Amino acid sequence: MRQLFVGGRRAAAAAAFAAVVAAGVTAPGATALAAPHAASSVTLAASTTARPHVTSSPKSVVVVTGHKATFRVKTSGVGLTYRWYVSTNGKTWKKIAKATHTSYTVKAKASVDGHRYRVVVRNAHGSVTSKSAKLTVALKPHVTRQPHAATVVSGKKATFSVRATGNALGYQWYGAAPGKSYAKVSGATKATYAFTTSAAKNGYRYKVSVRNKAGHVTSASAKLTVITKPKITKQPVEELDVASGATVKLRVQASGIGLTYQWQYADLTDDGDDVVYRSIKGATGSSFSFTAKTTSYDDLRVVVSNKAGKVASDDSYITVGSSPTDPYGPDNGGFLTSWAVGLDTDAVGGATTVVGDDTSAKVTSRFLGLALDPHADETLDLAAWLVVEGVAYPATVTPKALQYDGFYQFTLVASPTVSKADAAKGIWKITDSSGAKPVTQYFTQG
Repeated sequence: MRQLFVGGRRAAAAAAFAAVVAAGVTAPGATALAAPHAASSVTLAASTTARPHVTSSPKSVVVVTGHKATFRVKTSGVGLTYRWYVSTNGKTWKKIAKATHTSYTVKAKASVDGHRYRVVVRNAHGSVTSKSAKLTVALKPHVTRQPHAATVVSGKKATFSVRATGNALGYQWYGAAPGKSYAKVSGATKATYAFTTSAAKNGYRYKVSVRNKAGHVTSASAKLTVITKPKITKQPVEELDVASGATVKLRVQASGIGLTYQWQYADLTDDGDDVVYRSIKGATGSSFSFTAKTTSYDDLRVVVSNKAGKVASDDSYITVGSSPTDPYGPDNGGFLTSWAVGLDTDAVGGATTVVGDDTSAKVTSRFLGLALDPHADETLDLAAWLVVEGVAYPATVTPKALQYDGFYQFTLVASPTVSKADAAKGIWKITDSSGAKPVTQYFTQG
């Protein structure tokens, strides 16, 4: 009977101890009892559950300056206390005086922008630290650098950008065609807006709205200029006949942005087979003037360029009438009514021979004539003189012999009553009377 009684007391005591532990209370003297193994397990689980536990950490917030920001924590456990901390760098934490509740409120101002907050929760069984939350103080945006106008070659990228102060900023770009209202540019939501240009975008204007919770501001607009390849709207004169000594002025009109001009003259390659264009130094305007001479330019054009490309004008052909003081030389020829005439520099023995003495001379020069009129008489209606010191001495014109490629050779012979030396200085005068009005040109002897 005694053993049963004793056993009954032990069982009753063990049951009472387990009930006290389950209720979260340790009864006096309970540790003196040797509870069964099952009761010890219950005691350990109850002790673990009693430690603080954060079920929801504070959340980061964006608050307009002057307003209040509140951070809250949710926990489980009994006998809990709270202490909030603040950090300016996320590493070093400082205790906040009197911040001992489940929430902490701070007034938003520039000096606390970017601060982080967390809370330490304690009770008799331990402590736990929440995750930190960031405070962003929304300052009203202010544009510190406006978008700049852009000039871009068609097909290249145009970039517009803005700089603004404030935090948690959002951006939205707007565009407007010339004379139209602004419209939102889809997807243009960053501080920089870049896109590939086209001629159709020339003259568009762009601006950006910068906003956050504190407000918004709109930038100034910036114009886009799209450069396209130049276009010639009016060509230089195609043909021009002028007298020696006259002023020749050629003009071109072109459309485009950032245009530059370079006038060129046509020249032959060294082998004479191809035409090349050579730039005229200083001839860089939309017009070009020069004094006409038999040795000056007779075939010109202008190249108009900009960053997008270049275009060459049609050629201008200049015919300069010769004079006794500005005759054609061996390297060029003159136009008469039905013929283009020049010295035959390839003739055997040379283009000109002069014989004689101190009182008389004989001058013989060989010329080539190219028929400008397919019906021109092959004998040519030409008259010639050798002009020596202002006196014109008649010359004979020999029959014309076809040489090659439509060129005819003819010979002029004059016998002036001057010395051989003076005769060699004479100038040939040739007149073509095949047209309604005679045309005269002057030539050196070679």
